Amino acid sequence: MMLNQSPILYPSLMHHVFWNHKKQFQYKVDTYGHWVLFAVEGGSFRYRIGDREGIAQMGDVIVCPPSVDFHRDVIHAPSFHFIGFSLGSISGEAVAGQEEEQNVHHRLAASAYKPAVAHKERFADNLRYFKSQDEAAAEIDQRSYWQNHALNDIWLFCLQSIAAGVVGVDKEPADPLMEQARLYIQQNAYKDMSMLLLADELGISPVQLTRRFTRSVGMTPSRYLSHIRLEQAKSLLVDTHLNLEQIALACGFNNGFYLSRVFTKLMKVSPSAYRKTNRV
Repeated sequence: MMLNQSPILYPSLMHHVFWNHKKQFQYKVDTYGHWVLFAVEGGSFRYRIGDREGIAQMGDVIVCPPSVDFHRDVIHAPSFHFIGFSLGSISGEAVAGQEEEQNVHHRLAASAYKPAVAHKERFADNLRYFKSQDEAAAEIDQRSYWQNHALNDIWLFCLQSIAAGVVGVDKEPADPLMEQARLYIQQNAYKDMSMLLLADELGISPVQLTRRFTRSVGMTPSRYLSHIRLEQAKSLLVDTHLNLEQIALACGFNNGFYLSRVFTKLMKVSPSAYRKTNRV
């Protein structure tokens, strides 16, 4: 028999909003009466929670506990999921649950409230599911039911990350060569790029580049490049009056037709429809 086992806390969804290309936060600092999770799909922002601070960008998750000041400042108009939730245990032991919730808070602080999420493809699938359910014509109760399943999966990733940090489980070491590759792609994303040449510059084969980059960043180098280019295209569609051909050339695409094809395939909406929907 296991004695004094800490209760497992499960999240219960309160609300979800997807903010697309948000130019500024309504408040520079906010305090919530419940847990909140920011899952960033693009762009970036600086944040400070308590005495911990950092930068949130594509692929990051920021978790803020209740009643803690959450400071944030936009760097590059972020697109992110804002998920509010409560925590509770199945056993219903209120005191033990509160103690474990405080324990989770302390462990999150050790990670600067930015738990590293493993299984990034599965994590991205959960986020896509959140958006698809928002757009579906399902009943609110049914939509929340399925979104709660996705939230529980995301929360499990976060708990696994902070638990590994506390007990000292060996993590896969950072790959400095792939960090160099990631920065190179960021800095040259809007130019004509060749992954073959990048692999050659790094002294590895294209297959090694793809395998190591995916393991380190969570997606292939080509997909990472496409994501950066699409984020820039989204910004130009909303913030400028450039035509599609001009935007394509500014973002590293060969022409407007190719940009339209890639954009529609990945964003599930045409560039013109995106511009019409998101322009103020």
